[in-house]
Amino acid sequence: MRMHSRALASLFLGSTVVLTGLSAPALADSAHSSSVKVKRVDKSDSILSQAKKLKGKPYRYGGATPSGFDCSGYVQYVYKKAGTKIGRTSGAQLKGKSIAKSKKKPGDILIFMRGGTAYHSAIYAGDGKMWEAQRTGVPVGKHGIWSSGYVVRRPAGSDVVATTKAKQVSTTPKSAAKAGTFAP
Repeated sequence: MRMHSRALASLFLGSTVVLTGLSAPALADSAHSSSVKVKRVDKSDSILSQAKKLKGKPYRYGGATPSGFDCSGYVQYVYKKAGTKIGRTSGAQLKGKSIAKSKKKPGDILIFMRGGTAYHSAIYAGDGKMWEAQRTGVPVGKHGIWSSGYVVRRPAGSDVVATTKAKQVSTTPKSAAKAGTFAP
């Protein structure tokens, strides 16, 4: 009966429930719970700040460091500095949450597609602009979006942080503790 009481109390903790026939000690044993606090954190400012810091760095095919970036290496580096791990190639960066173009926001990844294949990635800066490592001879910078053939991705972890906090709560009413049973 004791395990059954714990399971019921755990299942319905925080809900309005009528339990009858349970002893107060059994219910009190199940008075431990944990809560998950979800805090929405917009990392777009951090992403854009990191992107801007790299303005003027050279383009280098296959590069993923400030000594030289290709497009996806630049995007990956910026996200890593902002605290989010993403894939190295434009194709791997497609794994984020798909966002409608009309719903894109600064900090989202723009992935340019041709024939179903990802060939370029950049970071949306807002107002029709993007941060990118474009091509040889063009340093990292903020440029206008030069094609409509792109999709928008928002990587997991780029805007949500969840924390878990254990807490102890009492689910035993004082009247039930005195009477020895919990019968509302």
